[in-house]
Amino acid sequence: MSNVLFPELPGLEWDLSKTPMFNTKIMTSINGRELRASFQAMPKYEISLSYAFLREGKGRNELKELEGFFLARRGAFDSFLFKMPQDNEFTCKYLSDGSTTTVQLYKQFYDTQMPLGNTQAVSSAIVNLNMWNQTTTKNMWSATTSKNMWSSTTAQITSDGKHILSEPIEAGIEYQMNGVFYYRCRFKGDEQEYVNFMNNLWKAQKVEFIGSLGNKI
Repeated sequence: MSNVLFPELPGLEWDLSKTPMFNTKIMTSINGRELRASFQAMPKYEISLSYAFLREGKGRNELKELEGFFLARRGAFDSFLFKMPQDNEFTCKYLSDGSTTTVQLYKQFYDTQMPLGNTQAVSSAIVNLNMWNQTTTKNMWSATTSKNMWSSTTAQITSDGKHILSEPIEAGIEYQMNGVFYYRCRFKGDEQEYVNFMNNLWKAQKVEFIGSLGNKI
């Protein structure tokens, strides 16, 4: 399992697709009723992309970069990180309990949260506090005059999907964390086709991954 990033190349076409997949065992009785068992809490994704052009020559080595990446992974053997275009940012909201400093990051899918296993590490991230208390019986302003009006709390975002606060945030305060996440992927198969359609111009009509938001695939 490697943490190398899949290369970002300019020939990527817009029609990128991702297909979430689960693993469900369905047994049907003679009267038609079903008994279902879920073997997978988090989905795997089948991701498909294509490159309209991969340029070679005049200082450009886009084909070599993509093919070399495939060769270094030994096809489907080794995993890597993929920053999916238009789908690589998270916004997490939390309500502090006054003591916890290490918290799991997640991706919000409407009303469903999926934990993230691969995030861009940040040594000192901004913690966005909501100035309005979520506890209605609590005063907005602290009676302690020596206490700063605004919190100086910062956070470290780790590469494995967690954030670590520099100090606990006061209980009942809502805060928000933002950052970048990656899909943990492997190539779907051990073969990859490249087509030479013009002098020093190649294309890859189908580059397919199996991916996950978790840390293993």
